[in-house]
Amino acid sequence: MTELASLQGQTTLSAPPNGLVPHDAHVLAGINRILQEALRASTEEELGRLCLEVAEDLTGAAFSFFGERRDSHDRLDHIAISERGWAAYTGNDPDYSRRLLPDGMKIHGIFGQVILQDRSMIVNDPASHPDRIGTPEGHPTLRNFLGVPLRRDGQTFAMFALGNHPTGFTERERAIAEELAPAIVQALLRKRAEVASRASQRRLLTLIEGIPQLVWTATRDGQWTWASPQWVEMTGLSVEQSMGHGWLAAVHPNDREAARRFWADASERGDLAMEGQLRDARTGRYRWFKTRATPVRDDHGTIVEWFGTSTDIDTLRRLRERQETLVAELQHRVRNILTIVRSIFTRTVENGGPIDEIADHFRGRLDSLARTQVVATQTRSGRVDLENLIRDELLGVGAIEDDRLSIEGPDVFLPADTAESVGLAIHELTTNALKYGALRHPTGRLHIAWHVEHISNSKCELIVKWDETGVPAMPVPPVRQGFGTELIREALPYGLGARTRLDFRGGGVLCVITLPWADEHVEAPNRSIEE
Repeated sequence: MTELASLQGQTTLSAPPNGLVPHDAHVLAGINRILQEALRASTEEELGRLCLEVAEDLTGAAFSFFGERRDSHDRLDHIAISERGWAAYTGNDPDYSRRLLPDGMKIHGIFGQVILQDRSMIVNDPASHPDRIGTPEGHPTLRNFLGVPLRRDGQTFAMFALGNHPTGFTERERAIAEELAPAIVQALLRKRAEVASRASQRRLLTLIEGIPQLVWTATRDGQWTWASPQWVEMTGLSVEQSMGHGWLAAVHPNDREAARRFWADASERGDLAMEGQLRDARTGRYRWFKTRATPVRDDHGTIVEWFGTSTDIDTLRRLRERQETLVAELQHRVRNILTIVRSIFTRTVENGGPIDEIADHFRGRLDSLARTQVVATQTRSGRVDLENLIRDELLGVGAIEDDRLSIEGPDVFLPADTAESVGLAIHELTTNALKYGALRHPTGRLHIAWHVEHISNSKCELIVKWDETGVPAMPVPPVRQGFGTELIREALPYGLGARTRLDFRGGGVLCVITLPWADEHVEAPNRSIEE
């Protein structure tokens, strides 16, 4: 207590005579009480007040305080003031009314000699002591004083002081206080270790709860001893249900045997890692996790526990699988496109004609193929809108929708390989119409339409119809079968399983392409309530 900084009087520094160190039942009971209460005290101050209460009861002191030397060595911070000490104060200091412990007291005066000389002190006549420095207002008058150093690793780091024995302190009281000192140190250090451990555990739990991984601990053979809140939330298994081998209930049945083998040679390998699926109780589906386990070893290198984490890699794994699929699709597409380009080039050259005409045909067909590729790569699905495919071809030759040209059909999205072949067919029909048919003659009409027809519960067909009318009658169909005719009549049936019809009629070309289809490729039409 601060008033002890102004003690005055005579000092006794001699060691207690033989036979005065008490080992009676009262002192032993006090020591036991200190050590036992150390486990129940919630703070250092609470423990300190208990220690001071035991010392006051055994020595007959009226009040006491417990202080620790700062790292700066010239200042003392209070750990505790006894309840009798708080009650004895009569001043108006607001810190005392709020029971705030004084800190930063300069180590001097009589109490300072206990620390500076590292020895117990009895002062029964403070007024005549040469180190007196006075007593602050409000502090109780000090009639006598007993101070005892507290040591750790052979060094004095703290002290406790007792004041105002009814008849003055004797060697017996000093012996009692010195007997209590080791128990007080032990209780204080134990409490600090406990508090530090709890704080460390709180920090660790806070850290664990703040990371996205599922965290757990296990014995050497894979029996779990603890699981983090993330595990409980994700799997729906409580900590109790996950203990032992209960955690296997969250593992996908196909991965359970691998999970058991995971632990089979754990001690020999010393580091474990595997990928497997865990059931997400929040969605009901299984997600991929990468699990790692690191051993905790004792001083002899023996594995005593495993610390494990399970990291959600479901999205990453699915992206990786998607990437592998895309690479395979890309390789297939490249080979397919090269095959188409080679075929286009071969058939264009075989048809003969002036080199400029051959170049124009080849360039037009490549442009059509390129347009399809651009549209396919601009969508996540890789599919091509049939209507846009047709309109792009017509716009490329300056044909726009008017009273001579009509385009109609539901929203249909073609797979890229289908769009390549259909796009080339539309290009050939457009080129022919521009040279000989409805797009050349003022009286010509062109109607392009498509629809999906349901054949049965499991089968559908996409039917695309190109119908030219109003074209002056041609005397006979073309004598020579060109690239477009061969593409529609032979390549589409062979490559896409299509049925095709290509008629060179008097009045214009009629082309009908019927493709096997799936419902998901067409957007469902809007239906009214009456339907």
